[in-house]
Amino acid sequence: MPELSQEATRRIESILDGAVREGRNALYEHEVYGVLASLGLTVPRFLFVPDIAELGDEALQRFGQTLVVKVVSPEIPHKQKLGGVRKVAGADTLYVQYVLARMRDEVLSHFPPEEKPRIVGFLVVEYIPHTQALGYEVLIGFREDAAFGPVLTVSKGGDDAEFFAANYDPANLFLPPMDDADATAFTHSMHIRHKFEQIGHPEYLDLIARAVVDFSTLALSWSPLSPGRRHVIKALEVNPFAISSDGRFVALDGLAEIAPAPGVEEWNPRVNTANLDAFFRPRGVAVIGVSADLAKYSMAREIASLMHELRSGDLFLVNPHGGNVRLGATDYTLFPSVSALPAPVELAVYAAPARNIPDFLRSLAGSGVRAVILIPGVPSSVAYADFARQLRQATPPGIRVIGPNCMGVYHMAADGQPGVNTLFINEKRLEVRSSSASNAVLLTQSGALSVTVIDKLRSCRPLRSIVSFGNKFDVKVGDLLEHFEADRGTEVIAVYLEGLDAGEGRAFFEKARVSTKPIVAYKSGRTEAGARSAASHTASMTGNYEVFRAACRQAGVVLAQTIEEFSDAIRAFALLAGRRPGGNRVAGVVNAGFESTVGADELKRLTQARLSPSTVEKLNAINRFGLVDTASPFLDITPMADDAMYAEFVEAVLDDDGVDCVFVAVVPHAVSLKTVPESCRDADALAPRLVEIAHRHRKPMVVSVNAGRHYADFVAIMEEGGLPVFSDIRAAITSLDTFVSYCIGSAAHGRNTACVERGDSQYGD
Repeated sequence: MPELSQEATRRIESILDGAVREGRNALYEHEVYGVLASLGLTVPRFLFVPDIAELGDEALQRFGQTLVVKVVSPEIPHKQKLGGVRKVAGADTLYVQYVLARMRDEVLSHFPPEEKPRIVGFLVVEYIPHTQALGYEVLIGFREDAAFGPVLTVSKGGDDAEFFAANYDPANLFLPPMDDADATAFTHSMHIRHKFEQIGHPEYLDLIARAVVDFSTLALSWSPLSPGRRHVIKALEVNPFAISSDGRFVALDGLAEIAPAPGVEEWNPRVNTANLDAFFRPRGVAVIGVSADLAKYSMAREIASLMHELRSGDLFLVNPHGGNVRLGATDYTLFPSVSALPAPVELAVYAAPARNIPDFLRSLAGSGVRAVILIPGVPSSVAYADFARQLRQATPPGIRVIGPNCMGVYHMAADGQPGVNTLFINEKRLEVRSSSASNAVLLTQSGALSVTVIDKLRSCRPLRSIVSFGNKFDVKVGDLLEHFEADRGTEVIAVYLEGLDAGEGRAFFEKARVSTKPIVAYKSGRTEAGARSAASHTASMTGNYEVFRAACRQAGVVLAQTIEEFSDAIRAFALLAGRRPGGNRVAGVVNAGFESTVGADELKRLTQARLSPSTVEKLNAINRFGLVDTASPFLDITPMADDAMYAEFVEAVLDDDGVDCVFVAVVPHAVSLKTVPESCRDADALAPRLVEIAHRHRKPMVVSVNAGRHYADFVAIMEEGGLPVFSDIRAAITSLDTFVSYCIGSAAHGRNTACVERGDSQYGD
């Protein structure tokens, strides 16, 4: 990212200091011009006039025969709507003074006497001839997002910018930094490029790119990410930048908001992985709150039972009233406190009353505990901010905390280390199982979401770790991303979020953009209206979810739109890990014609393969009934195909060098197939055959089984064998499309930057 010169920095700081001295949290438009000019951007000639009487003939001569006049007020962001902007033909001083007086009166007439805004002067501005045709007016701005920091906005400019973005073409959002290459790549992907090329002015794209880079530099330089600043620019918007008749890119109208720079306790994007290993591979675990009264439900006792199955050798139970409890065939003493335990523990799981949490945390000083999971929610009598303050004051240095209000951690036993399971649901209700092939982690703000995903993925068992982190008092999503990025057993990271703390979004973005592992995300709150500022179009275009989506797009995160897509993506990426397609050419084998048609309709970035003559010849030999169109890459082999024929067709297309990936769709009701519980596990049945074929080939393959519970065993065989199976053809194709696109994008960029949630835009593809 380009650096600002010392002179530019000094000028901008001086402008901000002047506004602060006057007690303002916004810049006047002429001050915005000063900031932009310091960056080297083009602004019109302008003159600030505090008093109409001070306007003289000599000053007006610089503006020519046509000029623009505007009221200047800290309380009127949109002047034009109130008649506060006028174009004046002629530079006669008395006439211009008359226009200014009339304009002031008109603006004030919109307000009752007790609410009249303060008008501090007038701005005389050079008139910039330009056309308002599409593409010639561009909105460029940025604003501080509480979670992500500065967010750049580029969209159609003009009075209807917000309406256009809401109803026709969403604004383009980016998290800085944007360097020359990034900005040029963006502007040269804009649909409007076709118009500029057609009229012989492709250089207009470079003018826009230059402004985007300068705004990126300004946004980062006066943001919480730039240490040492006294102020931050909360928002700055130019609407519009106009391409003038003489080919300049000129800022015509600007506004900006400023604020004192926040402290680290208010906005913190730093990542902290210290002691996180104690949540997953602790030496000794204590469960606090276990009741000896078997007639009473005890969440802590449920957790203790789950932990007993994994690590009875270093598990200790705590209850201040003492007593004993039997888990399985083992009798456990209930110790009165952690300090009374006969051996040190690194992980403490607290499942006792929430009101006692601060006292419990204080008691851990010097205990050797490195990590604490707080299961209870926040006491109803205390606001969360106040409760968090109590926890900060009570937590001894170095101890890490997950929660409160969470289900905690599941981590499979591996490499000779016992596992961890605090999810407190009886195994009869929720069986959490992993296998030697489990390679995905689920990081979730919602414990209930983890239960849903576990149930949806119960056959394929992809999850080696689950972290339900709840309120994120201490351990945050960026900490967990960095921890599992370094975990050699993890190949896929799934993240479910409901909200992000101040600075946490930026940490998520920074870690995701350099991750070498696929990250699959889902965020609730897509329809959240959010805070809409009346001061700018930019604020209305950068809602909470829109910013999160932009961050995911830039960082190469796979962003799911529904819970179903989220679990499907986890299934696909986990089970297909290590299978890298050579391209995006897909073939399919189905036994119902409609699935072939639907499959073709669902292709987005995948394209239909072209089968080689040798493959077609092989298919013709398999086609004993003569019912299959072997020239098509999507083979409808009809319900007459038996298990052996089905498998032969699948292997034939996988063998084709012109095929990069394959989908198989099975309507298992056909009587020719061994898909029912009584026969589906036979060695010559379709499911074992498909598993065997998948193991012989490294190309990605997915399966769709459009059927009910009666065929659950048929599905389970394939998923246990490592084949991702989906409930319908649409889900199968969508998941395969997303996986292949991700792999191709990652390979092309040499890092994790595949754009897998993409929408075409008038102002950016």
